[in-house]
Amino acid sequence: MSDPEKMPPLRVLAGMDLTERSRNAFARAVELTRGPGASLTLLHVTCDVMPEQVASVHETYAREVLHDLMVRARSEEVANVAPVLVRGRDFEAIITEARKAGADLVVIGTHRPSSLMQDMLGKTADRVLRHGGLPLLLVKEKPAGPYGSILVAVDFSPASRRALELTLRWFPQARIAVVTAYGTARRSLLGEDAQAREAAAETRRLALKGFLEEVRQGAGARGLGEAFEAAIAQVTPIVEHGWAEDVILKAAEERKPDLVVVGTHARAGLQHAVLGSVAEWVLTEAPCDVLAIPPES
Repeated sequence: MSDPEKMPPLRVLAGMDLTERSRNAFARAVELTRGPGASLTLLHVTCDVMPEQVASVHETYAREVLHDLMVRARSEEVANVAPVLVRGRDFEAIITEARKAGADLVVIGTHRPSSLMQDMLGKTADRVLRHGGLPLLLVKEKPAGPYGSILVAVDFSPASRRALELTLRWFPQARIAVVTAYGTARRSLLGEDAQAREAAAETRRLALKGFLEEVRQGAGARGLGEAFEAAIAQVTPIVEHGWAEDVILKAAEERKPDLVVVGTHARAGLQHAVLGSVAEWVLTEAPCDVLAIPPES
């Protein structure tokens, strides 16, 4: 387990839709922003095509809910918390307000399980990732405490490197495992012999070892600090044969992490990135919270 001094202060924007579905997101956002230096923005977006009379009533109720949540957050040791109510399109407002607040992370909850893809990935989450370039945490579970076990999916891209680095920075006391898959061609997945498969596995293991070493060597240069070099040395590497999304979800089922982290290129839609379609699938199917991290802009 890595153990640098403490988690750095985060600036978090939490999207609140005023339903019970967003309460888990609120609870996780509070857990992430306790302590000095951290800040929490509670954002609710009123649809800009509502009739004025309906919108006015809705906003009166929203202000009351946001105020109550602000009071609750302050009672739970979040020193800097601000409620924000705006009209507009949800993903545009999230991006705009997150940039105003200098947010490190956007936190949202899931919608109806039967329509997660349509309601969240096809709209809010996907568009925030594509257009905002902001790390996005999709909260599925009621928090039971800080994230204790985290699974990071890597494909050796800049996006997955950033995903691992931010995981180390933001969750320094978590047990971290990194998983990578090998065997991308359908023919090799279905028909390669044992010797060829073992050779491919060894190649992937060496590549993962080299990837972790590069992250370790860059820790000081990228501001992670010497303490994180020891943390990287304690990361558990996992190399499995199969399609990336299958390997990630299998590892999640077996290891039961509190959080799965994926990098995404967030280019022309999630479905067109190397870890894009994988990220989309993991966001939908993972049994726990998922953090999607685009590369640095």
